Amino acid sequence: MTEMEQKSTNSSGCLSRASFAFVNAMEAGFYWHGKSIAQRPRLYIAGCFIFTGICCLGLYNFNMETRPEKLWIPQNSDYITALEWQAEEFPNTIYRIYKEVAAITVTDSFGVSRNQTDLCFNVPVLSRSQQLVEQNFGAASTRIDWSLKLSRNVYCSVLDLIPRSCLQLGILDVWGDKPDVINRLTQQDIINDINTATFSATYLYPMEFSQYLGAVERNSSGHIVAAGATLHQWMMVINRTAVDLASLDAMSGLASEVDPALYMWEGEFIKVLQNESQRPEGVTVYFSTERSFGEISESTIMGDVFFLAVGNAILFIYVTLMLGKFNLVEQRPLLSLMGLMSTGMAVGISFGLCSACGLDYGPVHSILPLLMLGLGVDDMFVIVQCWSNLPQQERLNAVIQEQIGRALQHAGVAITVTSLTDALAFAIGATTTLPALRSFCIYSAVGVVALYGLQATFFVAWFTFDQIRMQKNRNGLFWCYTHKNYEPNQCSQTDLCQSFFEKLYSPAILSIYGKVAVILITVAMTATAGWGVSTLRQEFNPVWFLPQSSYLYSFLTQAEYYFPNAGTRGSVFLGALDYPAELPKINSLEHPRFGVMDYPAELPKINSLTIAMLEDPDISTVDSWYFELADYTKKDIGIDIRGQALNESFFNQIMGKFIFSATGSRFQTYFNFDGNVSCQQDIPKILASKFDFQHGVLGDRDEQIAAMDRTKELVASEDFSAFAAPVAMLYSSWETDKVIAAELIRNLTLALVAVLGMTLLLIANVSTALCVFVCVTLTLIDVMALMSWWGLTIDTVSCINLVLCIGLCVDYSAHIGLHFMQVEGSRNERVHQTLTMMAPPVLNGAVSTFLAFILLANSDSHVFISFFKIFFGVFVFGVFHGLVFLPVLLSIIGPASYASSGKPQQRGSHTAELVPQVDDSPNAKQIIAHDDPASQLKNIDDIGTPRIVVRVPMGEALELEERVNVAERRDPQNVGVPPRELVVQGLIVDPQLEQGLDEGSSSDEVITNEDSDEEWKQQVKN
Repeated sequence: MTEMEQKSTNSSGCLSRASFAFVNAMEAGFYWHGKSIAQRPRLYIAGCFIFTGICCLGLYNFNMETRPEKLWIPQNSDYITALEWQAEEFPNTIYRIYKEVAAITVTDSFGVSRNQTDLCFNVPVLSRSQQLVEQNFGAASTRIDWSLKLSRNVYCSVLDLIPRSCLQLGILDVWGDKPDVINRLTQQDIINDINTATFSATYLYPMEFSQYLGAVERNSSGHIVAAGATLHQWMMVINRTAVDLASLDAMSGLASEVDPALYMWEGEFIKVLQNESQRPEGVTVYFSTERSFGEISESTIMGDVFFLAVGNAILFIYVTLMLGKFNLVEQRPLLSLMGLMSTGMAVGISFGLCSACGLDYGPVHSILPLLMLGLGVDDMFVIVQCWSNLPQQERLNAVIQEQIGRALQHAGVAITVTSLTDALAFAIGATTTLPALRSFCIYSAVGVVALYGLQATFFVAWFTFDQIRMQKNRNGLFWCYTHKNYEPNQCSQTDLCQSFFEKLYSPAILSIYGKVAVILITVAMTATAGWGVSTLRQEFNPVWFLPQSSYLYSFLTQAEYYFPNAGTRGSVFLGALDYPAELPKINSLEHPRFGVMDYPAELPKINSLTIAMLEDPDISTVDSWYFELADYTKKDIGIDIRGQALNESFFNQIMGKFIFSATGSRFQTYFNFDGNVSCQQDIPKILASKFDFQHGVLGDRDEQIAAMDRTKELVASEDFSAFAAPVAMLYSSWETDKVIAAELIRNLTLALVAVLGMTLLLIANVSTALCVFVCVTLTLIDVMALMSWWGLTIDTVSCINLVLCIGLCVDYSAHIGLHFMQVEGSRNERVHQTLTMMAPPVLNGAVSTFLAFILLANSDSHVFISFFKIFFGVFVFGVFHGLVFLPVLLSIIGPASYASSGKPQQRGSHTAELVPQVDDSPNAKQIIAHDDPASQLKNIDDIGTPRIVVRVPMGEALELEERVNVAERRDPQNVGVPPRELVVQGLIVDPQLEQGLDEGSSSDEVITNEDSDEEWKQQVKN
């Protein structure tokens, strides 16, 4: 033993004993569990169906969440706090829909008909008020704010006579509701009017019409001469009471704050705009409604059923081919179908239990059924392979209960390792602060555990039935038909995959040239991948969750193209302040673009904030009712209130007049009053208010987050007496960007640590565990580089995928590393044996997982496309590092095997069997195992130095002799019977027996090879 191997042995002693005890206990449990299932398979199948049905009752509480702020933002963030306050204290009663729309009438379930006029946000048509005033007072036809010219009583009386109209914003309001004028316009007339118009012709509001034009072209003087697009906005009223009372189960899309009547109206609106039959050639309409995001997200999720169905079909074919053999009896189509059914049952259990616990279902969750398919098929392969690895005599002669017990004894540990690793990775992901990621990880962890239980019970029960069928030569598809005197064809008994790894692949990569090539390729891949990871961007946008073929995705992308200079709009929300006293603070938040600020000298705090705002390049405009109020009051009564604290009654008086004026009426929706407002009366108490701002065009993620944080700091620094916070639509994405990198690093670090701990426990060797850990880490680096090259970014979907990547790729390497430690010989011989025995099932598991996602390449969903790209990388790089790099690495620096280093030898995939009971009765036979099983224990004097002598019951001794004989006949080269090991009633005993085993039997019944030959022979003869 080399010095390195000796160090490995010493360092892994405690790990070996812990692993030996842990696996022993698990195998004992699974052996009993397997026999119990084989004795009562119908009972277990019925129990699984009943349990699944009970869990699915939780779907009654199923809720699909599509609101971005509820999915991708930490719920303890300032943004969420502001949104919740806004919903409670300052309800947003309007929303915007886009482009031209004709009058639509809908009838609700109560037979009430409503059209746009019934549902829109109505405002006075002040142009008509001006006409009434001119008719009555003979004033000149000029744009005058008559609230400043007339007494309040007279003005309010005229205002009551003014008809109201739906609020619409767009370039059509340059001319107002005058179809005759619009129809006579020439192109030059349109250009001239747009360049000169400053007021809405309908509402008399000041308006900057250029903001509704996209891809604008200007001449040398700065005048608009052409535009590529125009934006039109309709304002609608939401019945918030109806929203609160609406049934989300009966009507989708309401999560986006749409009441049922508007939901129906928008449905007709969408149909009208999607009808292009009457549209002029060359004109394309892009549109959006409030219900669009939730509705399209839901339809995308429901449309993914196609991928699930076809994925099941592909996997069914593959599993049927791989689990069975190409003959009429040994094919397993029905067993494959039952195995796939168990994945569906696991999905039902996961959805039912999580829904019962109130966990929301989001867009990312649609990938879960395909994920369960890939993981479930892996477990099926392991169970069937472990049964195939049983000694042939035992498979032929032992009762079915014993066969299933022995098979599950080995397979149970294997599927436990993979399932625990995956479940642990998801459990770690569930500690994130991102709601969608946390919910997905909990759904997945529950699904993995459910799948683990179903495969170890439901599938094993059906496997029992399938084995009974095969023993009776019944047809694999039609179980009722029995083949008389059936003999399988020779071709079906050949394992081509195993032959490939044994005769072609292993010799190639274990040659000197092969090892050098693998090492060089791995180094080059890692170096290139390291550069790729350095270019990986962090960016998140909820729009990516929309299908690229959807009308909403087209609208948003075209809006970004035609209006690239439109910075992020937001609002500062203020609670129930002492408004008269705190107006100076509101004033201090104004932007100098609207005028020169004249702050009192005695307000140094306000002055410092003003200077900070002047120097801040990230806010381009502020549209504040306070600034307009100050200008209006100065024109009305000649008093400059800017920056001044006011008397409450005076403030209520001027506000009551201001919000019904031509200048201030557009700000009525900026307030939430404690009661109704009237033109004739002062305003009631203000419960909440807001004013708008707009960021300039910001650069990368860091600049966006910095601008958001500075805006929050500016508002917080004023120390308002009540709630105050800024809110912008894109703050939701920026909040996610702010935390996603830290969340990813934390989750990946914890997952890697957990994987390392799991491999140390189960492999029980530090060197090999570290080799496996290196392969997992390199795979992760390669996958992250592939993300960068393939156009993916660090977002919530990739964060989920990378955590899952660790759980999957560890399987590829762990099986190879563990089997390498279990076999004997030189490093090259052990790697050769490992690849021959373990590479085929590992490759089958990888291919089956990949097949579950292969259809996602053509998906229209960002979630599915991301999963495909990342899992393609997991498949390619995971298989490379597990089946190419790791074998070469172990052939160069691999430690000694368990047997050579004095550790308890293990058999099967992860197994060490039960310690035998020593029988001292006369009806017992002494069994001696040695290096030469061909002598078959007949002449003791002809046997070489023994490995161990154990006294066991006669029946078990005969069974042991038969096993040795069968193994020798099956494998004349003795590959199937590792030298220097003995199997006695399931115990694999090391030649250098540890003292702990001696304590389990009489000292004169166990003889090790430390005794001399003569002494040993004499003791045996005696």
